[in-house]
Amino acid sequence: MATQITGATRHPTADALLDATQRLLIDVGVGGLSTRRIADEAGQTHGSIRYHFGTLEALVVAVVDRTTDTITARQRAMYESDRPFREKWRQAMDWFEQDLEGGYPKLFAELSAAAWNMPACRPGLLRTTQAWSDLLSDAVSAAAEEYGLELDDPIIRGVAGIVRSSQAGMLFDRLAGIDVDHDHILAAVDELIGVLERGAQR
Repeated sequence: MATQITGATRHPTADALLDATQRLLIDVGVGGLSTRRIADEAGQTHGSIRYHFGTLEALVVAVVDRTTDTITARQRAMYESDRPFREKWRQAMDWFEQDLEGGYPKLFAELSAAAWNMPACRPGLLRTTQAWSDLLSDAVSAAAEEYGLELDDPIIRGVAGIVRSSQAGMLFDRLAGIDVDHDHILAAVDELIGVLERGAQR
């Protein structure tokens, strides 16, 4: 079951606008958005977007902020559990598949696309990227401790960045219907974890 990424956040009208924008981002993408179309989808007045969010760009960013908070909270709770890192990694990849169905990767991809041409969306994209970077850095740090590795912060951040960039590339591929080498990537990571586990046992 995909993670639920809607819910009350601030005000019934604002929530309706967020939910409508989320649906439209997933269905038609940022290129198909307009304030009037969102207002019609939400059953709200055109002026309610300006009142609650100011601009279309701010509304798009608010949608991704809301969903990112939900997804990263779930991931962080899982990574902070006492389960072995291998289990955590596999759980994260299972959720990757579920979240594709639930729409979160599409939202992130649409914010990325918006940021190419709408500078007002870039701080939101940076904030989302930083949230994932911090989460993965903490996960890598915990894994290094589990496997008896002494890694300084720049290396931990670098490994987290490789994982984040790789996953972003995979999600853009999957949204375009491409899965070339994805199984090989996951098999390689599993093998690397096995090497680390055997090293820790020795």
